[in-house]
Amino acid sequence: MKKLKFKKIYVLCPIGVKTGGPELLHQLVYQLNNIFGEDSAVIAYFGNIKKQEPVSEYNKYIASKWIETKDIKDERENLIIFPETALSQFNDYKYIHKYIWWLSVDNFLLTSSIKSSAHSVGWMHTIARWLKGNIRNYSKEIQAADAHLCQSYYSEKFLENMGISKNKIKWLSDYINDLYVQDSDEAMKQKKENIVLFNPKKGFKFTKKIISMSKSENWKWIPLIGLKNTEVKKLLSSSKVYIDFGNHPGKDRFPREAAILGCCIITGQRGAAKYQQDIPIDNKYKFSDKVEEIPDIIKIIRKCMDDYSNESLNFEEYREIIKKEKNTFKNSVNKIFNEE
Repeated sequence: MKKLKFKKIYVLCPIGVKTGGPELLHQLVYQLNNIFGEDSAVIAYFGNIKKQEPVSEYNKYIASKWIETKDIKDERENLIIFPETALSQFNDYKYIHKYIWWLSVDNFLLTSSIKSSAHSVGWMHTIARWLKGNIRNYSKEIQAADAHLCQSYYSEKFLENMGISKNKIKWLSDYINDLYVQDSDEAMKQKKENIVLFNPKKGFKFTKKIISMSKSENWKWIPLIGLKNTEVKKLLSSSKVYIDFGNHPGKDRFPREAAILGCCIITGQRGAAKYQQDIPIDNKYKFSDKVEEIPDIIKIIRKCMDDYSNESLNFEEYREIIKKEKNTFKNSVNKIFNEE
């Protein structure tokens, strides 16, 4: 059994939230306990504990074992991992080691007092104003953290631009649910339909314009919303194209879930999507979300529909990377938290 460099690791998580970020926080606890022994790590929930219930689908990671943040032992031999949206609790603890895990750059900006500045002048100028102390923010807490964990290359560049030293930045990405990976080879053999899938929660205003300008095409557009994981998997396995022109606050899961099940991926260039390290697909599948780009977007969708067997081959390398992500994650956890 590997030896953990801390007596106990507490991973903070909002209670009752079913999205990629909270699932990843639970996956980390699961891997820590697998690698370093049972009870090495525990989820510490915050939020309305009396009214909210933990997400039942996360029981496979933590077996219903969790605590409230008030039960954290603030001792030097322990560690707290804060998701970037929980920094308001950073100063509640005096002695414990503190890591920040950057799952979403954009969500941090939206939940901090930086929001109005970032909206008006962009985040690069906002960082400059932030470092000068002209904006109320969490810069002291961020500088005081013992280490920063990065889920995406986008977050790594964000931290470097903030002046965080490289020796404090550690790579800890993620992996998608096994449900999507385990039958991926069979999904690739399945007959695909002329369906374009999209997430209506992101970039829908622009997506609607693409739909409107492609009415002459014989394509079916289906939003991925209000579905169980098994239903999402079924749609991804039978469709040819997934598009995503929303913000990419980190290395998003939907593009990877779609790619591993055989979809051709077409994205915008916002956030993490502009980096090859986060979405490693050919640049011909990446577009800025401008109206003048829509004819070319429709053209590449048509190419994927009409010549799917060849176009899908361009995503093989991406699929191989996705298949290896779980092992990469395990290796990163071992490297970061092993005492040796």
